[in-house]
Amino acid sequence: MVRKSHLKRLILMQSVFQKFGGIRPMAAKTGMPSSTVKSWHRKSSIPSWRHDAILAAARQHGIRLTEDELQNVRPDLPTPANDPDVEARGEAA
Repeated sequence: MVRKSHLKRLILMQSVFQKFGGIRPMAAKTGMPSSTVKSWHRKSSIPSWRHDAILAAARQHGIRLTEDELQNVRPDLPTPANDPDVEARGEAA
């Protein structure tokens, strides 16, 4: 069983994109083209002039997000679907 404190840390460590549910869901929730969001994801950088709109969309959708997270975009956390160690250990996704 996952402890509540551990789960909270994992949620806080999620990337901006993971918090929105992925690239396409983030694009839909922010009203921006998915190609734009994908570009930010690839560069691990979101232009500062977009931060206000993204923070507003996050609030509207109940997503906990800070200005700091937008300024210092983290890479996505590994998930069973994209973690090469899961496959190496023989675990099913």
